[in-house]
Amino acid sequence: MPSPKRSEQLEKSLVREINNIIYRKINDPRIKFVTITRIKVSSDLKYADIFVTIFNDEVQQKKALKGLKSATKFIRGELGKDLKLRYVPNIKFIIDEDLEHQYKILKIITEVNDQQLNLKKDKNNEKF
Repeated sequence: MPSPKRSEQLEKSLVREINNIIYRKINDPRIKFVTITRIKVSSDLKYADIFVTIFNDEVQQKKALKGLKSATKFIRGELGKDLKLRYVPNIKFIIDEDLEHQYKILKIITEVNDQQLNLKKDKNNEKF
């Protein structure tokens, strides 16, 4: 069984290489706004869940996932060449709900702060 350090090294290499493949070797507009947030490789190194964020609406997210799914075979082939792996893990793309949730909260906080700032400005303008 591979060591945890080996899994961690593979995860880091996969993030770097898959980002490179997506942005430099695939010309699919559906995956233009995809960002890999993390990768979780199984203990036997045969499977990799690739967590992604897609900063767009839900319809675009679904299109992007379809684009990634259709490019999976190509991505695995490129990983085999680039990383010179004996066995390239089966990969599955998953929307990173944690990051999506954080993004939504940050957006709400920003909107509330903007509203408070505008209220302060309005009160200051009333004094004059």
